[in-house]
Amino acid sequence: MATIEEAYTVAIDHHQAGRLDEAAIIYQRILDADPEQAHAVHLLGIVAGQQGRHGEAVALIGAAVARDGLNTDFLGNLGAALKAAGRYDEAIRHFARALALEPAARGVPGNLGSALAADGRIDEAVSWLRRAAALDPVHFETLLNLGIALRDAGQFDEAETALETAKSLRPDHPHPVCELAVLKLALGEFEEGLALYERRWDYTGQSAAVSGKPLWRGEDIAGKTILLYYEQGLGDTLQFVRYAPLLADRGARVLLIVQPELRRLLASVRGIDRLATYEDAAALPRFDLCCPLMSLPFAFGTRIDGIPSGEPYITPSPELAAGWAGRLGWNRSGEFAGKRPLRVGFVWSGNPRRHDPTSHAMDRRRSVPFALIEPLLSVPGIEAVSLQVGNAAEQARAAIAAGLLTDPMADVTDFADTAAIAAHLDLVITVDTSVAHLAAGTGRPVWMLSRADACWRWFRGRSDSPWYPTMRLYRQDSPGDWGPVMARVAHDLAAVALGDRNCVENRLADVGAGSSFPGSTEGAG
Repeated sequence: MATIEEAYTVAIDHHQAGRLDEAAIIYQRILDADPEQAHAVHLLGIVAGQQGRHGEAVALIGAAVARDGLNTDFLGNLGAALKAAGRYDEAIRHFARALALEPAARGVPGNLGSALAADGRIDEAVSWLRRAAALDPVHFETLLNLGIALRDAGQFDEAETALETAKSLRPDHPHPVCELAVLKLALGEFEEGLALYERRWDYTGQSAAVSGKPLWRGEDIAGKTILLYYEQGLGDTLQFVRYAPLLADRGARVLLIVQPELRRLLASVRGIDRLATYEDAAALPRFDLCCPLMSLPFAFGTRIDGIPSGEPYITPSPELAAGWAGRLGWNRSGEFAGKRPLRVGFVWSGNPRRHDPTSHAMDRRRSVPFALIEPLLSVPGIEAVSLQVGNAAEQARAAIAAGLLTDPMADVTDFADTAAIAAHLDLVITVDTSVAHLAAGTGRPVWMLSRADACWRWFRGRSDSPWYPTMRLYRQDSPGDWGPVMARVAHDLAAVALGDRNCVENRLADVGAGSSFPGSTEGAG
């Protein structure tokens, strides 16, 4: 019979060779023979994490820590498991415990930095990742995470250096290339950024081409049929469907696969011949070429000063809009815009996507607590309307009961209904979610509340958006601090509500004219 030490040797050989199931069987046998074997339960937890069972990994490695709370490997790996499970606060605490015991514990400063970054604590993340890089200047993951954190902190030159160094260490790895793409795009360097962004398919391990058809890369397309399809979120589809009419103008027949929630609305987009979801895509006609929506800017050779952003490209259904006006008592006949309240729509939270820890953490950074929105509802001269969906809508229950907010969303079935309601609004105030794209794509004035580490599409250092002429950005000055943002919004909303209703568009135009790119300093509003 093998000794426990011999069993460990065999199990670890399996583990290091990637035979995780075989390793786990032996670790479990060791644990069955001696339930106090902390290393066996710890290694079982490592296997669970490597197989994507993050909750199980936390429980198993936590059991190892309970047996030996001074083992910095156990503490560091428990922190890593908690981070993978999206439990960033707990992860940070366990990394800190490991570092208190061993200030240079292997891998822990870098893991602490990446957990802080995921939790939105960017300045702290940069500090710890710098420390980790100083301990190991050629560690790929550390330099990659440092570059991302520096980019999100607005330190673009240092971010580029770190990402380029990571890229040089692993030339075939697409992740630093994709992060460099985001950096270039955020700076408005479209030519290089869009080309690098095409490496995202290597990163996901998927193919951009569908049904064996070639990708369209900007060549002559007259007389051919092209299939466009979504690959990312609802907001991305709403933003980049603007290119479909341009393809039709070049003589193409355009087919489009969209999310079910957008199907009815996007039927209004000029130039789309047939529209489907993935569920019924087989019924679409044959096509010659294909292109994911997010690759259209690259294929068109888009530059920041040539973004197609003129007329609104999404049209709410007039019949739906009239129906919603009747439901909400917004009969415009005989109504003088300057004699009624300013109708303002509000969205304070995005899709939490709790199944994806990274997306969930980002949503927490972009969403605003309703308690900070609520004072805006009492600005004199406005009529507040909720466009919020999901569990976050429950935060407004008391305000709705008090008559401060109208909520029509229980009867909304898809984005066509939301667009029909927004057609009657003078202004939409929203966080960075799909409604921002919906409202701006239909030409509604939009004030968007932006987190400090904003998505690349909003660029840096400007309060207007080249994508949407009717949008104004209200950016956080520092991560997590919505107070100054909401103060500026309240000030501006009061000024607009007390004036002529037509000044909403004029005010946004004035703000846009006052911005420059890149590197302008945003005014207080």
